[in-house]
Amino acid sequence: MQYTSIRDMNISKLTLGTVQLGMDYGIANKKGRPSEDESFNILHAATEGGVNSFDTSLLYGDSELVLGNYFSSTKCSLHNPILTTKFKISQTNDLSKIDIEKQMYGFVEQSMNRLKIDKIPVYMLHNPGDMLLYGDILPQTLERLKNDGLIDMAAVSVYTSEEAYEMMRNEIYEAIQIPMNIFDNRLIESGAIRKLHEANKIIFVRSVFLQGLFFMNPELLTGNLIDAKDSLIGLARLADNEGLSIQQLALSYIRDMEGVSSLVIGAETPEQVSENIKLMEGSPISEKTRHKANKLFENIPVHILNPGMWSR
Repeated sequence: MQYTSIRDMNISKLTLGTVQLGMDYGIANKKGRPSEDESFNILHAATEGGVNSFDTSLLYGDSELVLGNYFSSTKCSLHNPILTTKFKISQTNDLSKIDIEKQMYGFVEQSMNRLKIDKIPVYMLHNPGDMLLYGDILPQTLERLKNDGLIDMAAVSVYTSEEAYEMMRNEIYEAIQIPMNIFDNRLIESGAIRKLHEANKIIFVRSVFLQGLFFMNPELLTGNLIDAKDSLIGLARLADNEGLSIQQLALSYIRDMEGVSSLVIGAETPEQVSENIKLMEGSPISEKTRHKANKLFENIPVHILNPGMWSR
């Protein structure tokens, strides 16, 4: 396993996404949520393969509970995993500063109890719009949580370049999670990735496989996903021409970008975890191949790039 040393952390280049361990998730997920024993096997495959970074959220069903039970069990040999968990302000009318602080401290306590830890390594704002909606209250409260020894660092999960630039306006945010894949390099084109790297921010990249869309049969697409048919055919053809699997092409495209700290990838089985670990050690792609991909996928419709806009 490769690691990124940044901000006093040594983070595995693969971060295991664990939303699948707490709820049914993913367009290509046919198995549903695994049992706790199955989840333990998935987590064990990750830790045995050198993964030390795990992504979860208070909003991911029982995901935090599963992680807490695993990391406190005798089956786990990994000490001090890098756990990223997320929170979202419950938006009601006229929230006062005290209301927001009370929510955030309450969310931290819930997550620590569920994860069975006394300090959260990476505490991430789930809704980037809250940065604007609540102004200085969020960073001030996050600073207090850090000073109180309840979190190591604050972070934000974003969707757009504009949100990434907003995040960089406040130094309390030391890490960011962004969506990026071989179809979607808008944050590269905007210069956001370069600016984040220059600011020494930890960059977690999610949606590397576009939530499993890359592996779907183009002939079986429905709804507005039909518009992805030609792009998926082009992706398969490019991978075949380069002598790579679609998985390896898509992963290497993101893995080797300057500034990328870790790729957040979920799994439904231990075998998928092992396969992803192998992919992390797989061949890099040439600049020629990268250029081909950039030209081939430069006009993907936004409703394909944003899973929130998918209809089936």
